[in-house]
Amino acid sequence: MFDMDYSANSIMHSQSMLNSRFSNLQNQFEAGYKAEQTSFQDLVSGSGGNGAKVAVTSYDFSQGSLAKTGKSTDLALNGNGFFLVNDGNRTHYTRDGRFQVGKDGYMVSNDGLKLMGYQLDNQGNISSEQQPINLAFDPNTKLYGGKYSSFHFDKAGKLYGVQKTINPLTNAVVEKTVPLYQVAIGSFANASSLKKSGNTTFVETEGSGKAVVGTAGQGSLGYVEPGSLEMANVDFAREAAQIGMAKQNYEANFAAFKAMDKLRQTAIGLIR
Repeated sequence: MFDMDYSANSIMHSQSMLNSRFSNLQNQFEAGYKAEQTSFQDLVSGSGGNGAKVAVTSYDFSQGSLAKTGKSTDLALNGNGFFLVNDGNRTHYTRDGRFQVGKDGYMVSNDGLKLMGYQLDNQGNISSEQQPINLAFDPNTKLYGGKYSSFHFDKAGKLYGVQKTINPLTNAVVEKTVPLYQVAIGSFANASSLKKSGNTTFVETEGSGKAVVGTAGQGSLGYVEPGSLEMANVDFAREAAQIGMAKQNYEANFAAFKAMDKLRQTAIGLIR
């Protein structure tokens, strides 16, 4: 016997799959984007019938390719970690390293969220609790933090200010590099269960577990690649193939559903 509920569920499942795959293709050139994966799990199992299923979205956090940009505020992660960014109320996690210095001096993400890190002492050791990284720029003196003509990161995610002075005897320019901050990096026991909070940002869930936060080079957190961005890990060929399969399933189930609905309406008409 034709099961209309099963066919209707299959249509909805195929539509969910198509939406997910199309979203991946639309974001294949978005830095830090992670491919969506849709699966279906039993919600209620009927005795002798087809149980209802619910669509479950998870994410593929495999490493994307790294591209050099040369921009001092662009950062990429080579490893399993996430940058921590804060909206003022909660922490989000991202692989999107398109940072910049905002008008108020804070380093912010592409979504305007503040990049989190730790202040460093003159020896480069952490000397504070986790906080937003600030590099207040003075447009009059053209200096960051009132002292530094420029700044750069290293692979440990440490941010250094470059202070220039002139030797009064030789008039030579002397550069002094001062450690300022170190970027905070987090990881999860089950990152695929994170929940999206933006196109490239995520928040914790019960399934993902709490973030374990440290700095680059610790465990599997990975290293920071300054002046680089991680590209989306979307595989065009795989997505196109999955779209083709989902489209075929959608059309087949939709045609069967329409045919059975027409037969049912005819039967109801005969009974009346």
